[in-house]
Amino acid sequence: MKNKLFTLKIILILLTSVIFMSALQLVLVRHKSRMVFMKLQTLQQQRDALNVEWGQLQLEQSTLAQHNRIETIAYKKLDMIMPTPHDIIIVKP
Repeated sequence: MKNKLFTLKIILILLTSVIFMSALQLVLVRHKSRMVFMKLQTLQQQRDALNVEWGQLQLEQSTLAQHNRIETIAYKKLDMIMPTPHDIIIVKP
């Protein structure tokens, strides 16, 4: 009878230990899950900000590369002129 009681106490202690360890693991996993989720949200916000910046840069590039803008800068700031047909020389290979 004493052996059975002793065995039951050992089993109860082991089960209690296993349940405690399981609960501790659950807490750790949930904490890690929250940390990973927060990192995911941060990265998504960075991605969205970079996408907005990329769109703005593409718009700026298309604006700066317009032919009439380049031609205006060439005339006004660089004092360039359109060559006359007489000034054009065609070089054949």
